[in-house]
Amino acid sequence: MRTQRTAPESPSAQPARAQPDVDSELRITKLEARVEHLEAALEGLQDAVYRQSVLEDRQIAELGRRTEPHEMARALSEDARRHGV
Repeated sequence: MRTQRTAPESPSAQPARAQPDVDSELRITKLEARVEHLEAALEGLQDAVYRQSVLEDRQIAELGRRTEPHEMARALSEDARRHGV
């Protein structure tokens, strides 16, 4: 059985192999930047949803307070006095 020796690769052939690695690194770097941007946007959205939820909870609580029977009676009595009923 005979084995053949192959000539060592020329220096110009090595950058051709390295090029896909550089391209992959560049793509990964770009993807990481996009993911970071998306994460920041998602955090901003989560904050906005939370603030809106807190606001709506306060509004619902205020409406609940204003529609309690004693509050309704007070408001109706005050309205009647203002309008001379």
